[in-house]
Amino acid sequence: MKDQHDGLLGLCLAGLLFSVYLFTFSGVYHSSDEISMLVATDSLARRGALDIELVRGWMGEQQGSFGPDGHLYSRKGIGTTLAALPHYWLALQSSRLGNVQMAMLTNAATTALSALLLFLMLRRLNYGRGVALAAGLAFGLGTMAWPYARYLFSESLAGLGLIASAYFLLRYRDEPGTTSLLLTGTGLGVALLARLNNAIVAPFLGLVLLAYLYRQQGRQWRRYLRPVILFGLPVLAALIVVGWYNWARFGSPLTTGYLPEETFSTPFLEGLYGLLLSPGRGLFWYNPLLFAAILGWIPFFRKHRTEALLVAAVVLSNVAFYASWFLWWAGHAWGPRFLVTVLPFAALPLAGAFQAATRRRWLWAGLAALALASLAVQVLGVAVDFNLYLEDVYAELGLYQPATLFELGYSPLLQQWRYLRSGNLDIAWARGETLNWLAFGLGLLVEGIASLALWAAWRERAKAWMGGGLVALLGLASLGSLLLCAPEGDTAEASHALAAMERQGETAALTAPLLTESFQNAYDGSLPVWGVPSREEVPDAGEGLWTIGTEAAVPAALRLQVGAVRVAFYPSETGHFDAQRLPVPVLATGLQLGQVVELVGLQVGRETISAGKDLDVILYWRALAPMDTSYTVFLQAVDRNGTKAGQVDRLPCDGGCLTTTWRPGDIVGQHYHLAIAPDAAAGSYEVITGMYDLTTGEQLPALDAPGRQTGTYLSLGAIQVQP
Repeated sequence: MKDQHDGLLGLCLAGLLFSVYLFTFSGVYHSSDEISMLVATDSLARRGALDIELVRGWMGEQQGSFGPDGHLYSRKGIGTTLAALPHYWLALQSSRLGNVQMAMLTNAATTALSALLLFLMLRRLNYGRGVALAAGLAFGLGTMAWPYARYLFSESLAGLGLIASAYFLLRYRDEPGTTSLLLTGTGLGVALLARLNNAIVAPFLGLVLLAYLYRQQGRQWRRYLRPVILFGLPVLAALIVVGWYNWARFGSPLTTGYLPEETFSTPFLEGLYGLLLSPGRGLFWYNPLLFAAILGWIPFFRKHRTEALLVAAVVLSNVAFYASWFLWWAGHAWGPRFLVTVLPFAALPLAGAFQAATRRRWLWAGLAALALASLAVQVLGVAVDFNLYLEDVYAELGLYQPATLFELGYSPLLQQWRYLRSGNLDIAWARGETLNWLAFGLGLLVEGIASLALWAAWRERAKAWMGGGLVALLGLASLGSLLLCAPEGDTAEASHALAAMERQGETAALTAPLLTESFQNAYDGSLPVWGVPSREEVPDAGEGLWTIGTEAAVPAALRLQVGAVRVAFYPSETGHFDAQRLPVPVLATGLQLGQVVELVGLQVGRETISAGKDLDVILYWRALAPMDTSYTVFLQAVDRNGTKAGQVDRLPCDGGCLTTTWRPGDIVGQHYHLAIAPDAAAGSYEVITGMYDLTTGEQLPALDAPGRQTGTYLSLGAIQVQP
């Protein structure tokens, strides 16, 4: 009964933390490390491939290495790529869900589960519910675990794997069994898949297992063999996966892709000081509560020597490992990113400090002060993208200058406060200057419900079914939040159009690096996409090549303009584009202008619109003959008296594909936002379009199916304007 109640209380703790992470969710990239792993997820989910060609042209060997087959592959472990895969695949099934956004929730769940296991581990070590709960909350909200729950770095998953291994090992101590041993090895295996360097922890977990076996079996050494094998099987499986991944990418199971210059070249004491105490990246500056963990380790050691030694070994071995790494500060990051892995272990001794504080009021006051300081640091890290300050200071001093790491005046903990304003908030519901009140309200509501669930579990008034209900609620809230912050804008519209028009066997080239994240977030198609400066750098276009970028498109079978984004299609052999592939209703008989162009597809956004709003209109034209004149397209909403409620006059593709470049059979499309005047009278308006010569004002005549002139414009239908 105790275990069941502890499980429910721990689940409610994890639920509350996840609700906080969801409320402070960002959903955007913050580092090239994240991009490298999640682009690999993209290739795997979309095409069953492992490459990161989507960022080939601008990332190159910054985060990837070229394999023997010439493709670019991530140097990162496969663990985080696989952990994000279910989220990413689910997002691909709906054009309303952002692929990157949904995958970025992976570490929110990972961190919440780490807190759950930390709580359960302390309960197994016979700490009170209040102490264990306080330690779980301290880890989840008072350490860097909170900011990193919003990113997609691999350390959070590695930390979950290691704390899971330690917890199930402890469970094996109390309840010997096959399942506990397999889960112990699985946890370590997950940590290895996330970051292979976690092999340094394997000997310590192995020694603890031997210590537990000695307590149970004494000197009956033969009885050690089966438990050791069960522990090692999942670890071996993980190593096989790592070897296969290396072979698939780089041709050898022992080749990780890291470059020769990426070495352990930092003086050890310099890196040690930097990781623990430097103002720029010191662990204790970014996690003040861990000062209490040091003091708490002593009473923790007195009660649980084996487990306390494991905690010390995990933390210190990781610090020692990274102290000599050439980039010990982990590049662009919030605090000492590499040490996020050990935070669940570093938080365990807090139980000793919290327990001691229940008997000493002065100690409780000190702990409260440290907790508030830690919370403030994490809120700062959550509220503002750390890159804002780092990019400014690096522009001033140069990239990774020692002053930015070791001088107090340049510490982000002091300087980032200057960036804390509404326009800089790094939260999905407060992006830019716009507040999404629905997403904000949903987040607060879910936090409130999760808090009530935790209170009910604490008071032992919660039923077992409430745990499943809370998980379901958080899942629905996650979907709701993602839908409220769904991909939008020019790149999203262009990506959706591409996905609707593409065919198997074709290839795409993303030629504008700045569009990478927004394109990946919105594109739900299945083409291999190469991130290259120009389409000429794609080695094999297959049945045809699509380009997505911002440069003026050269003549192509299809050209589409969506705001500032241009999409073009270059067929391999046929030389034309079938109008039936258009992502809008295709006209049975084209509406013709003169003998040179016809309207083959159109879509008017809505039948009723309020004055002052924009009417979305999509037009696709097909050239019938070469044109020596550069025509301007006009789009109007007019009533029966000829009064205009809105008008747009624009060169095709905003001048990027003039009609003089159209070849017979070429199709050119554009998305328009026809602004309806705020003072437009209510009533029925006809939406019309046509083309004219800007120099002479002469309009192309509109022709009906038999070829008779019907006027100087084409009718697209009627709309109702409301006040």
